Amino acid sequence: MTRMRFNLLICYIVWALTYGAVLPAQAPNKEVSSPTIPKNTSANPELLRLVIADQWDRGNDMFGKGQVRASSDLDWKATTKHDVERHEAVRSLLADGKLKTKEDFSYASIIFQHSSDPADLMLAHVLSSTAYGMGGADRWMMAATMDRYLQSIKQPQIFGTQFRTNDGGHTWTMEPYNRNTVTDAERALWCVIPLEQQEKVLQQYQKGNPRSSTEIEGCK
Repeated sequence: MTRMRFNLLICYIVWALTYGAVLPAQAPNKEVSSPTIPKNTSANPELLRLVIADQWDRGNDMFGKGQVRASSDLDWKATTKHDVERHEAVRSLLADGKLKTKEDFSYASIIFQHSSDPADLMLAHVLSSTAYGMGGADRWMMAATMDRYLQSIKQPQIFGTQFRTNDGGHTWTMEPYNRNTVTDAERALWCVIPLEQQEKVLQQYQKGNPRSSTEIEGCK
């Protein structure tokens, strides 16, 4: 594996540990052997297939039982390869004008945020913003993709949605983080919890306890 691909793989593993905080902590349900396919959706069928696969690779039954496999049980090398393939597929859908609904743009954003490439992360931000503009509930995702983009270009995050570790999960940090760029009132407008609560979430990371979300509960 080249150094670039190895670094990309590490980024994905760190993301998986971090993004797991978006949902309430729960024990994996190992009885689920295949992802749940929703019967009724306004999403493009091909895009729906891609986002279900994206989440299933990460052990999440997106439309069913939630987290069904632990991070340690996942094949991250295969996931990295699949992510590249999914990015190409979604780009084709975008180029052909086949993404039309708020669900389409929201799901496409989920797929593109799984990258360490700044261009992919900015696209994820644009897609989540588009979904929100169409009536989707993507304010937290807009903040998270902006934070991820900023950190990918070695700039401080500004909302406080990202946590990372450089030593295999022993020492967690939110740095680099410029806490003064936006206020807590502005964070609330983007469905992000205030600084004081973020510190409590960071403490949970550092203690190895189940992680909480930085999204304000019920915020739409």
